[in-house]
Amino acid sequence: MKNFESLLAAYLVAWAVFFLFEIRIARGMARLREEVERIRETLAK
Repeated sequence: MKNFESLLAAYLVAWAVFFLFEIRIARGMARLREEVERIRETLAK
């Protein structure tokens, strides 16, 4: 049973890392979209 608990802990840590990475990427994409919009507005003037 000890091996199962270790495996489960590693699995949960891996998913946590994946979701944190996904959140970081999503925030970066949002910032890029905002910057692209600002550039478009600047060029349109």
